[in-house]
Amino acid sequence: MAVMVFCIGLAVGSFLQVAYSRYLPSQSLFAYLGAISVPRSTCKNCHHSLYAWHLIPVLSWIMLGKRCYFCQHKIAFYYLFFELFIAGLFLLIYLDKGLNFQSGLLMLLAAWFLVLALIDFHHFLLPDFFTQPLMWAGLMMSYFNLCSLTINDALTGIFYGYLMLKLPAFCYFCLTKRIGLGDGDIKLAAALGAWVPYQFMPILVIMASLLGILYFIVAKCRTSMHIAFGPFLLLSGYLMLYLF
Repeated sequence: MAVMVFCIGLAVGSFLQVAYSRYLPSQSLFAYLGAISVPRSTCKNCHHSLYAWHLIPVLSWIMLGKRCYFCQHKIAFYYLFFELFIAGLFLLIYLDKGLNFQSGLLMLLAAWFLVLALIDFHHFLLPDFFTQPLMWAGLMMSYFNLCSLTINDALTGIFYGYLMLKLPAFCYFCLTKRIGLGDGDIKLAAALGAWVPYQFMPILVIMASLLGILYFIVAKCRTSMHIAFGPFLLLSGYLMLYLF
């Protein structure tokens, strides 16, 4: 079973790379769904369509000698790393939580959060068609008693999450006439409130802020003054879900 979970993680990791790389800020939901499901994968260098055996996670990278079958351009190592990372994460969840509804949900949320974090990190954008389903899914989970939260807890968490970022963002804009926090971050915090107990929402926001500050200190020589806050909200939220 552990081997099966690991292999599923490899396949999911391969798909998540497609889901992230084919996103464009101008896309609608239907255009995005079409982009990740219809076109065949191609080489980033020569744009030749890849065969099925070129797309086997990890094995294809080894069999092809780390190079494109058609143009011999070197295949970036991060493709392999990404697949192994997701597979390792799924395996860790399985070994720690077993194989049940909770572990399956944690795997699904890990995949969802990771794609959303990568999109925000690259495009400084948190699409509504990612954050809104996250909020509604949390409400449905609480409504049908599939998680530890009641529907009232989830609604309160959404309200808390929204206000915790909306109020400081509004005050900052009033004082400086500049946007310090995007609406996507505020919507994401509200969506996370449907999953995390509202009592822990202040801890989540503080943790995300500290992670963002740490990232800025470490990477300030290589980045602009703007940083994506979504990845840190998602990381903090996932840790809360996993631990509590």
